[in-house]
This record gives sequence, C-alpha cells and structure tokens, in this order.
Amino acid sequence: MLLAAILGLCGVLCIMLHPLKLVVKGPFGGFAGKAFASMFFCLAGVAGAAQRERLNWQAAALLFGFCMACLGDILLAIEPILANPERDKNYAFVTGAVPFFFAHVLNLAVLLSSSGGFVPWLLPVLIILPAAYAVLWSLKIFDFGKVGGPLTVYALLLGALAWAAAQTGGALRLLTLPAACLFAVSDTSLFYFNFGPKRERGAGFSWLVMFPYYLAQALMACAVAFV
Repeated sequence: MLLAAILGLCGVLCIMLHPLKLVVKGPFGGFAGKAFASMFFCLAGVAGAAQRERLNWQAAALLFGFCMACLGDILLAIEPILANPERDKNYAFVTGAVPFFFAHVLNLAVLLSSSGGFVPWLLPVLIILPAAYAVLWSLKIFDFGKVGGPLTVYALLLGALAWAAAQTGGALRLLTLPAACLFAVSDTSLFYFNFGPKRERGAGFSWLVMFPYYLAQALMACAVAFV
C-alpha cells in the first residue's frame, strides 16, 4: 500500500503546487496540471491492485471509477480554454459531472458489496447532504437553477457513499469513510463557488475543492488493496 499512498500524495502535491505551470503557460497550464494530477490517483489505484493476489470485480470497478473520475476532471478543466468560456461553462460543468456520477456509482456498488451488514441507525446519513442543499437553496445561498434536480440526486449519492463506507469494517472503513466525507466537502465547496452568491473562485478554491478531492482519491486508491 506504500506505493499507492506515495502516488496518491503525489497527485495531491501536484494539484496544490501546479508544477506544470512553470513550463505550460496560460489556461493550458491549469488544464495540463489537473490532468497530470489525476493521472497519479489512477496510477495509485493500479499500484494498490498490484498488491493483490487476484483482481476481483470490486478492485476492477474502483480502477474503472478512477478512469471515469479522471475523465470528469479533464472535462471540467477545459472550461478556461473554451472559445466562449462564459457561454459554455454550464455545458462543461454538466458533461464533467456525468463521469463523476458514474464513478461514485461504482464506488457505492463496491462498498455495498463489502458491507458488514445493514445498520438501520446509519440511514439518516443518506439524507443529510440533500437536506442541507435543499435548505441552502431555499435560503438562496445556492442557486442551482435548472440543475437543482440532478444535483440533489448527486447529493443523495454522496450521502449513500458515506452510509455504505460506514458499514464496512477494518482498514477499508478507515480509508473509505474519510474519503466519502472529503468528497462531500469538495463537491459542496465546488457548488458554493459555482452556484453561491459571489460565484468567484478565490484563494480558498484549491484548499476547499481540490485538496479534499485529491486526498479522497488517494485514500480510495489505497482501498483497492482491501476490497
């Protein structure tokens, strides 16, 4: 698991330090940097799978999920290099969100298959995030507009991910439950920057969106060895 952890942390460092911006200038630097950082959690997942005696469907599903998440990262990163970024940013956001949705569906399927059993008192975890989004939307802190329905479903999926992770055990829970929480923090922060009152990506964007997301992917990559 050590190699998987190192590669995962390399992805975190890459997205936070942006080393490629030293050689790739302009908006293409950000695009290349994000694609490069996402490559690391894919490699970390492969490193985790290499430690296994055999590749079961759960490990294969997580690896495919990393590929889908990497695709989502790339699609979201194209916004600054679009010919008309202001006009097409919503399209880029939606097309980028679709691969993330399917990646989390795969993650959820894996965690449910690894569950130690149904725990009824954990069920409220499923609705915490959708309920929070509904309140924020009603208070006009979030203005989801036409994508409110799909994002509510996405929030339910994130809640289900945390719920399923909490029902696993051992090293798998120690890795996937923090990862699920970090995914929720990252996506909620992203929605705030995209649909909040200011809609500006300030200095906190990297720490509130990118850092928890890539750390979550690093943890999920380490979990490949335990599913």
